[in-house]
Amino acid sequence: MATPRASRQRFSIGYHLNSWDLTGQPLRPALEFLTGQGFGWFEILAFTSLSDQFARKYMQLGHQGPMGVTTDTDILRRYAILSEAQSELGIRLSSLYVNATFTNPVLWPVERDVLVSLARLLKGFGSPVLVLGGGPSEASGNKHDAQDYKDFCRALEDIGRRTNDLGIATVYHPHLDTFIERRDQLDRMMDELDTAHAGLCIDPAHLAQTNSDPVDAVRTYISAVRYMHFKDTHVDPALQGYDRYAAFCELGAGVVDLPALVDVLLDAAYDGLAIVELDASKKTAEQSAIESIAYLRGTLGLELTPGKH
Repeated sequence: MATPRASRQRFSIGYHLNSWDLTGQPLRPALEFLTGQGFGWFEILAFTSLSDQFARKYMQLGHQGPMGVTTDTDILRRYAILSEAQSELGIRLSSLYVNATFTNPVLWPVERDVLVSLARLLKGFGSPVLVLGGGPSEASGNKHDAQDYKDFCRALEDIGRRTNDLGIATVYHPHLDTFIERRDQLDRMMDELDTAHAGLCIDPAHLAQTNSDPVDAVRTYISAVRYMHFKDTHVDPALQGYDRYAAFCELGAGVVDLPALVDVLLDAAYDGLAIVELDASKKTAEQSAIESIAYLRGTLGLELTPGKH
């Protein structure tokens, strides 16, 4: 008889605020909802202007309105909501996700300063991870030669050294429309990257969208995996641009082999965090979360917090 997964589980599961945040819904009710469902961790986008500029320049996100103006007061009040939720509800910020270009030598010193500041902010929250995304994709006209990979990896390692000093792990998230989208690109990066300084956040849905096997990617690079996203997707070769993002779905509703993925994590005694993510629900954010929670507990046999029933 197979050992129940929950009895082997060493990782806690959190939830990403994207489903509310990207559609302009208030954050405090979302955090109260997630706390009520039993989550102890959440992730959120950093929403820096540099990250927004990267997304607008390089990512195929459909028609965009004019870039808004976000003041320092807006940013600080956003973080105050997260701080109050941590103090009053007990739900903790696991990470901030932020895009950067990394390979532009003129822009990099500015990006580095922003990332170092965000790491100090995470330290104040007691967050364990900084999630980096971005880097210009091949599709955006960037050649991705050997020097590009060296520059890209040196930038990740630079941030990783700085965050390691704060007790925070830096991880890179392969993602559609970024420097690392496909498995062959991931392999090239891992041949170059010093994982003593920077590791991986694997999001299986993004890899699946490029016909890459996320289970095998996790199995191959498990020693460098320090953070996970749990995400599912439909895959259709006809999907282009933003429609690929619209194909993301609740856990168990798509093509990702989540049971096999979880078994790789359990076999490796993975003890980091796994964050459930859905960019935008076609139902309500709450209903999508409830369906994913049911799949986690019912089909996968996991707990949101190991040892807590």
